[in-house]
Amino acid sequence: MHPSAHSPFLIYLLHPNALLAKDTAVQMAQIGYPLTVFATLAELVSATHRQVPAVIMVDLGKVSASKQLQQELLRLRQVAGFVLILLSSRGNFEARLNAVQAGADAYFIRPIDLLMVGKEIEALTRRREQSLYRVMLVSEDEQYAEMLRRAGIEVVRTHRPSELFNLSGTYQPELILVAATLQDCNGIDLIRLIRQNACFLDIPVICIGDQSDETLHLPALIAGADDFLPGTIDATHFGVTVAGRAERYRALRRLIMHDSLTGLYNHAAIKEYLAREMMHIERHAVPLSMAMIDLDFFKKVNDTYGHPAGDQVIRSLARLLQQRLRRGDIIGRYGGEEFVIVMPATTLDAAIAVVADICAAFAQVRQSADGVEFYSTLSAGVAEASGHASAASLLRSADAALYQAKHAGRNCVIAASPP
Repeated sequence: MHPSAHSPFLIYLLHPNALLAKDTAVQMAQIGYPLTVFATLAELVSATHRQVPAVIMVDLGKVSASKQLQQELLRLRQVAGFVLILLSSRGNFEARLNAVQAGADAYFIRPIDLLMVGKEIEALTRRREQSLYRVMLVSEDEQYAEMLRRAGIEVVRTHRPSELFNLSGTYQPELILVAATLQDCNGIDLIRLIRQNACFLDIPVICIGDQSDETLHLPALIAGADDFLPGTIDATHFGVTVAGRAERYRALRRLIMHDSLTGLYNHAAIKEYLAREMMHIERHAVPLSMAMIDLDFFKKVNDTYGHPAGDQVIRSLARLLQQRLRRGDIIGRYGGEEFVIVMPATTLDAAIAVVADICAAFAQVRQSADGVEFYSTLSAGVAEASGHASAASLLRSADAALYQAKHAGRNCVIAASPP
């Protein structure tokens, strides 16, 4: 069985105007985010106590959040973990400050682009489910590693600077900590060496000073460190600083590695992840399959209904893929109307069954443009990694199977021939 990783989000909307609430709910449902609407705060609170949603949206209209609303939302947040999004007609400083005081994670001002709201929901909920930050520590002192672990941060430590690059290649750290004093080399020189390597140019580097000598602060920054922490730093300050730097790196990586229209991995990211998975299966001898997917007659959709409708079709497929696939599956927009799915620990037969199910489900998705309804279909080629020497070879195999699916009449899934 290939279970779904993404069950539909449970989203509550508090909106006192029934007609406007219905319109918002309809539009959000069209982009894959069904809402449960509540007219009063009491109804919202009661429903949240019964079942905690992933997201609560509150439409403030033309007013700020009242003290009662602020207090009730803050009370709910103390016992239930949900994302809070406020919608408003006011964009001044006081209104934004009021939203922060109410505990809002995001604040949208009219006219509201609900697609942007959807993207923010995805980003915020994904952040709450994110894995531990990965930190590489180059130090002879184990206490810094223990401080990080107590702060809920994953850490790999080495006291040999020469091991840094090999370990980083497999570990993929989101931050590197370098002790200023090392036995084998000077920590400042190691930071210079890190910054000379283009592969590590964007990774934040923090230098940890000696217990007694703080004169290395400026040299560390000149060498390329993003921050300098004294050796006497307390555990709380240390953990918060490292987590903050790692989160900013992770957020920037999300922007770089994700497609702006769908929120899926982009072309470069999907190739990077596929190459990494290929190395993993080579070491552990586990199956891996991938699918190349292409929307059928997409140019005709754009020509007939306009490019906004075409964008909506692409988003609807992206959302369906997220709903139907597992958390460990890798989904990317490869370019234009083409998508790639990488399915670790999945045989060819299992992958074909999953993609065929997606193909059938997508054909039933009702699309609309200016009141006109229409349907779209997709074609797919599926290949298994076994026998392929590289990610490029596997991609070519899946692409060839996709080409066969197009020539077989479209709206179908074809398995690639063995290499």
